[in-house]
Amino acid sequence: MLISRTPYRLSFYGGGLDYPDWYKKHNAKVLCAGLDKYCYLTVRELPPFFAHKFRACYSRIELTNSIEEIKHPSIREVIKRYGNGKNLEVTHVGDLPAKSGIGSSSAFTIGLISSLSALNGQFLGRTRLAMEAVDLEQNVMNEKVGFQDQCASSFGGLVLIEADKQGIKPRKFISRSEYIKYITSSLLLGFDGIDRFSGIASKETIKFIAKKDNHNLLKELSEMSDQGIEFFGNEADIKDHASLTKSIRDIKLIMNGDINNIRTNEIIEATESAGSLCTRIMGAGGGGFFVCWAPPERHEKIKQSVNIKTWVNVEISTVGSQIIFSEK
Repeated sequence: MLISRTPYRLSFYGGGLDYPDWYKKHNAKVLCAGLDKYCYLTVRELPPFFAHKFRACYSRIELTNSIEEIKHPSIREVIKRYGNGKNLEVTHVGDLPAKSGIGSSSAFTIGLISSLSALNGQFLGRTRLAMEAVDLEQNVMNEKVGFQDQCASSFGGLVLIEADKQGIKPRKFISRSEYIKYITSSLLLGFDGIDRFSGIASKETIKFIAKKDNHNLLKELSEMSDQGIEFFGNEADIKDHASLTKSIRDIKLIMNGDINNIRTNEIIEATESAGSLCTRIMGAGGGGFFVCWAPPERHEKIKQSVNIKTWVNVEISTVGSQIIFSEK
């Protein structure tokens, strides 16, 4: 039996450009990070005396005798590829709710690939782990996802990803610990309580990318994202990050169809009136977690500005997906 711990994703720049519909034609750069909140998976080989061959425990419990009967797409496809003929039990718990804009689905896939590989005595390496998850989600499960979630969960820390028609190239982005602390202390995560399927907003984004009339706006988004990555390299002030992120946010609200989302607009208006320099929805859109750029002394006032119960102080994980317990 073993237990894996995999960080969720915190996005900074380049979100929305990490879909193959865009980067295979126009190239893309993304800066993201592993969040210090985690997806935990317990995996063990089942003894032969159980009536079932597979047990999956997440928001529901599945007991099956064949891989094909498993309804959870990630569990089914990862076991197909990495199960090595074993009868398996998979149990999931998470620090944050699923379907909330923090890359929980990809963290789950990364964690399960990492777990089953370890159960087979293998370590795939960070890049291969991320690329295996991208391949499974995009090409096998046919999910409308990009590549940043998988890279953030696999690598942890700050991750710079460059992509073009030749492939996806992630690597660690090195920044002074003092600057990372300055950035994270200036961020506040709130959860609006809305579960949403990221695929809905992702489909809107992909439709937007497909229209040539939108390409000038997308190129503008790409240029601003590149500038934001330079801001990190130059250790820019949070006011610069917030101003640029606000411009990026306004474009993404058009891309994913949230421009007319009443709840989203209410949160943005209320928190920014209370002192947030910029508030944006995390992930593909449609609700879930949102992040406020604001000095720490403004955080309490921001929390009081909206009827939100769940607030999370931001820290970046030091490592990516790893096995934290193993017992033969």
